[in-house]
Amino acid sequence: MDFAHALGLNKAVEDAEQEREELQLYINLKLASSGQPTCVPEDAARFLDISGDLLRSYREKNRLLTDYHCWVDQRIQDFLNHYLGDLSLDKVPSLPTQSFILDRHGVARELSLPMGEDVFRSDIISSYRVKNG
Repeated sequence: MDFAHALGLNKAVEDAEQEREELQLYINLKLASSGQPTCVPEDAARFLDISGDLLRSYREKNRLLTDYHCWVDQRIQDFLNHYLGDLSLDKVPSLPTQSFILDRHGVARELSLPMGEDVFRSDIISSYRVKNG
């Protein structure tokens, strides 16, 4: 893994808007690869159409691994099974096997605001994009 790239330390941003568009395309590609709905701008829709076969193949591989946990998650799940096994639960809670991994700098920040917006307000939170992010 390229840690400098993952942490966003690899380059100075010259065109913030282009970087956001690339990040949004990356997020949509990750969503499409896991079978989730996407929010793709018209100019990027062709890219996802072209990559459709590759994404279907990737989704099928993920489907075959749907009951698989990585070793850390499996240890946690084993603990939960053991710890909660004495209770008379219908089903012991389980960790998700599919998750959205924030593997690149800026993904969480981009997901925190509506696409194409710089502000989000609700009755409990007010969030906005600042100049450096």
